[in-house]
Amino acid sequence: MIKKGLITLLLLTPILLECAAHTNLQPVGKNRMTAHGSIGGPIVKAFGTRLPVPYATTGCNYGITDNLDLNGSLHLLPLAYGLFGGEYGATWYPLLNSGLVPTVGIQGRLLTLISLKSGIDDRFRIYPVLTGSAAWQCGAGLAYTGLDTTMPLTRADYDADAEKFIFSPFIGYKWKLGRQTWLYTELKWNGANIQTEQLAVEYLPVSKHGAVTTLFSIERSFK
Repeated sequence: MIKKGLITLLLLTPILLECAAHTNLQPVGKNRMTAHGSIGGPIVKAFGTRLPVPYATTGCNYGITDNLDLNGSLHLLPLAYGLFGGEYGATWYPLLNSGLVPTVGIQGRLLTLISLKSGIDDRFRIYPVLTGSAAWQCGAGLAYTGLDTTMPLTRADYDADAEKFIFSPFIGYKWKLGRQTWLYTELKWNGANIQTEQLAVEYLPVSKHGAVTTLFSIERSFK
């Protein structure tokens, strides 16, 4: 039973672990920090309707230099299954928004999933992710778009035809709520190159591929 539950969650991992609005769109600033909480997920068929999975994360960004940030977050939903999920990485900003030129962010990070249960042979999963984003000042907020590319390091023996890469484009808007508080609203197409019949759960797809995902984050900045 434990093994079955773990396999089910591992099948979901490439989709679920990408369920947090992107808060690494602009440099935080040297020696500054932001903290955020996010909720949302892929829309699934359940109870005779379609509902977003309530996947929750929390994390922070810290400015090492004026154009390089460290990023980290904890995934809360896996804890209910006796699993630890987290991601750790850094974002470099080679360009800053000036007119039509966007702020460009390039982030590399590792998504990790570790079973905390006993009697599990396959305890670890690691997913390197490369994210590219472009953000423009728009009114008091920020309009943005980008692409996540996830690269599973291992292939499960029950899915020999699994994709080598998982592509997930996204668009969103960062709303200013206060002097140091922001709201992110994001729409993402998780696993855009994965056919729906390859997935263990009935998601809301686009052209029979991937899962439509709605994401929301609250961010607070600190000096």
